[in-house]
Parts: sequence; structure tokens; C-alpha cells
Amino acid sequence: MTVLTVEPPEYYPVVEKLFAGNIRDALETLGVELVGMKVGVKPVGRVIKLAFLFEIRRPETFLPGELDSIISGLLEKLAEDATRTFGRLYDARFQVAGFRTIEAARKPRKEEVSLVVSCPDDIRRTIERLGKGLVIYLKDKRVEFSTITLTMPVDGRPKLTITLLVPEKKSPHDKEALARELERKATSYLRTLNAGYISVEAKVLDPGDKKIGVIMKKLDEIEKEAEELSRMDDIRELMSVLGKGTPES
Repeated sequence: MTVLTVEPPEYYPVVEKLFAGNIRDALETLGVELVGMKVGVKPVGRVIKLAFLFEIRRPETFLPGELDSIISGLLEKLAEDATRTFGRLYDARFQVAGFRTIEAARKPRKEEVSLVVSCPDDIRRTIERLGKGLVIYLKDKRVEFSTITLTMPVDGRPKLTITLLVPEKKSPHDKEALARELERKATSYLRTLNAGYISVEAKVLDPGDKKIGVIMKKLDEIEKEAEELSRMDDIRELMSVLGKGTPES
């Protein structure tokens, strides 16, 4: 569970709806656990400036500075979407003043690999059981990996994405073969768990991949969510926090 702290606290609902959830979901897609997030908000005229501090646990497959580059692009994308869909209604602009990441203490664990699950609560137990089964399967096959993530859309669509991070570079053919094997095994496990209606897509990433490409689909989803947010009934409540008036119809 990610702990979110916002200063001043009256901006919490704005940050939580426009930034926090999307950041967490995008990072978890890459196998990065977001332990805590602190956000400082400072309105300057019509500009809403935000500074972020992320407490994370990252896979060892990331090169120095690589994750910072991904986070920077993600924050800029979110700020642009928030300004275009939410801020334009009130003549306000969101601006990322900066960010910093710190490493969280490692969890004591018997396993050297990390299993990350992001899915709706009503299916979580099934997906966690599937993930543990895949971890055992991969270990039995002597496949070296650092993180396996299983993600499903929050809107309940029956689509599961499996991302496997491996520590050493593999050929495209080997990665494709491993991904297809994961799909077959996961589909078989899901049928056993009475969840055969869930479709599965798997991908294998190694240190040679440009991981920023992994979250491009996630960014598209973020953009759609931001557009939907601008039409939500509680927008007036959120903007009252910012001290902005309700736009005229």
C-alpha cells in the first residue's frame, strides 16, 4: 500500500485523483514498488506547482538514472493532461517543480525475486495465487528473473498483462518464446482457478530494453482517465479546494 502525504493537506484530493494513482499504476507495471509519496503544493497565481518525493523499491535491472528519466516523462505527461482537462476549465496550469527518489528499506524475504500484483480487489486473491504459481514454475524451469508483475485494468476488463524482468540480456527470439510459454502456463492456471475467461498477454524485458516504451499504453490510459475526470460531478468540490470558482456553462 502506498502512503500518500500532501502539504498543505487540503490539496490531498486533487493530488490523489490527478497524479498519485496513475503514478503508482505506471511504476508497478515496471515492477517498481511505490512505498510512499510526499507532494508539496504551492499555487503561484494561476500556476499550481508540485514537488514530489518518491520512496521506492526498484528492480536491480534498472540502470543508474534510467528510472528517473521514466518518472520525469510520466510527471510531465500527467501535468499536461491535468492542465488540458482539469485546469483549462478554471484557467489554471499544473507545473512539476521537481522530484526526488529515495530507496525504501528492503523487505526481509526468503525469495530473491519480487512478485507485484495490481488488480481489482474482487479478483486479487486469484491473481496472487496465479503469480505464486508462475514464480514456482519459473524457478523449476531454472529461469533467472528479478521481478514478475501481473496487472489488470481497474475498470474490471478481463485482461491480464504479465511482465517478466530478467537480469541478463536475451535474444528477441528467446524473449518471445518465454513470453508465449508464460501465456500458455498462465492461461492453464487460470482455467484451474475457474478464471478461464481472463485473457493473457505476456512480455519479457531485459536490461537492453528501453523501458519507457512499456508505459506508453499506460500513458494513453492516463490521458483518457484525465479527460473523464474533467467531466466528473465532484470537480466543483475539488476546485473549491483550489479557491477557484465554478466555470460558467
